[in-house]
Amino acid sequence: MLWQDLNRKLTSVFEGGTLPAMVYINKQKSTRNAVRRPMHSHDSICELLLIYEGEGTYHVQDQVYPLKPGCLIFYNQGELHEVCSANDYEIGSYCIGITNLRRKGLKRNHLVSAGEAYVKQSADRYPMLKTMCEQMFELEEAGEDGRLAAQFMFNSFLTIAMQIEKFQEIEPLTKKEQKGLHIQTYLDQHFTEDITLEQIGKSLGCSETYISHTFREAMGITPIRYVIQRRMGYAQTLLISTELSVSQIATMSGYDDANYFSTQFTRVVGMNPTKYRDLYKEELRGRKNQS
Repeated sequence: MLWQDLNRKLTSVFEGGTLPAMVYINKQKSTRNAVRRPMHSHDSICELLLIYEGEGTYHVQDQVYPLKPGCLIFYNQGELHEVCSANDYEIGSYCIGITNLRRKGLKRNHLVSAGEAYVKQSADRYPMLKTMCEQMFELEEAGEDGRLAAQFMFNSFLTIAMQIEKFQEIEPLTKKEQKGLHIQTYLDQHFTEDITLEQIGKSLGCSETYISHTFREAMGITPIRYVIQRRMGYAQTLLISTELSVSQIATMSGYDDANYFSTQFTRVVGMNPTKYRDLYKEELRGRKNQS
């Protein structure tokens, strides 16, 4: 009877009662200098983050949310996102990569629906959720039995997180933001190509001046600077998800010169590509695929 009741409850939350899987759990330490992770997306996973220390902002699609300890961040597969620290140090967080999520009524690997907040405050449930993250992180290093236990704990964590009340409502886009988003969409589709303001203008039927002014007013950054950040975000994903060489990643990110790519990467991120790859591996538990 108890098992039938459990199956009924699971089916009401997940399609077919199928539980999702935790691909990895990463603990970002708040004691080290901040490393920029520009706007990026993942094609096969969604992510759930718990902030345990520090403050900053979460940029997802065309929305910005303030962050502080206790915040839960929800990221849907395929959506552009970025976490920015408010100071020179990292925001302390646990980041959980999730696959095979089939939440009732939502697309595959979608944690939140359209119109639902991407950031929620865990409030009085924060101590429990933080402890669960700490235990999952440690269990991932405790052999097969530990990893199995971490998977069961993850599903408990996810179930609790999905019941948290909304933290901030989503405001509708202004006309200016809509125009900026139109340009942004084009840049997101072509950022690895040899792209110029003139080329962007011709493709969208606008002048270079209009493209530059409109995008900067709406997004607070120039179109070319945005392209550079998208390239760096893409390169970071390849560095931590593959064994491709830096030269190969440079080419895939839109650079013919690997040395110039490394210089740009160091300027944006604060360290060279090889050091970034090594740093990330030190903090990862579980499989490293973040594609």
